[in-house]
Amino acid sequence: MHGFNRPLGPIGSNVVAPLQTTSSGMMVTANKIVPGQESIDFKGYFKVESFPHNSVIYRYGDTTDRVYLLKSGRVRLMRVGKNGTRSVVSILRPGEIFGEVFRPEGTTIEEMAIASGEAEVWSIEGRDFRAQLEARPALALDVVRAYAERVRALRKRVLGLTFKEVPARLADTLLTLVEAHGERCPHGGETDLRGITQQDLADLVGASRSFVSTLINEMKRDGVLGNVGRILCVRDQKALRKIAGKEK
Repeated sequence: MHGFNRPLGPIGSNVVAPLQTTSSGMMVTANKIVPGQESIDFKGYFKVESFPHNSVIYRYGDTTDRVYLLKSGRVRLMRVGKNGTRSVVSILRPGEIFGEVFRPEGTTIEEMAIASGEAEVWSIEGRDFRAQLEARPALALDVVRAYAERVRALRKRVLGLTFKEVPARLADTLLTLVEAHGERCPHGGETDLRGITQQDLADLVGASRSFVSTLINEMKRDGVLGNVGRILCVRDQKALRKIAGKEK
């Protein structure tokens, strides 16, 4: 792969605007060029793949040096314990970049990436992505800012584990997921969290699934949460923010 200074192609699936930050990590706005911003022509660099539900994109111990962009669907990033248990550490939405961009040479990947539902994923060789960063200081600065935002999000999560009880951590996590993954409920007045399981929530707040299930049922009785079938619905974000603000 060569030709980093080629002219930009037409606006479309091969053109990606600069990185933008989100509360959950790094965001790329695909298929949209904002006037005045530097753009990157990734045509010829990306490998495009579709992954069915629960398929592994990469696994713990892999040595592949690639950077990934989630084009559609969701991806769960997971850690694997010594006894083989898996724990969700992040749920990605379309537009987010993942993979260990700056992993030291010779080391292995320390997480798993698994498709949640069918996911379209674009990937690029790490060396090509890093060459793009070297050639475009503005893009490199965006990546640094995005990593700083990811560190802040992780620090917030650690502080929550330290200073908040599980109900407050759960409420905080639900609000974060609403911002990242929420969809307007067709029944009105609610926000759906489609594809988010109780095990996901338990992993993200650092509690047992049974305890999280009990808390969710209590929030349903209080009218804070609801459900349509297996889809969890947030009915009262103001009440969630009040719960999330409580410390030990």
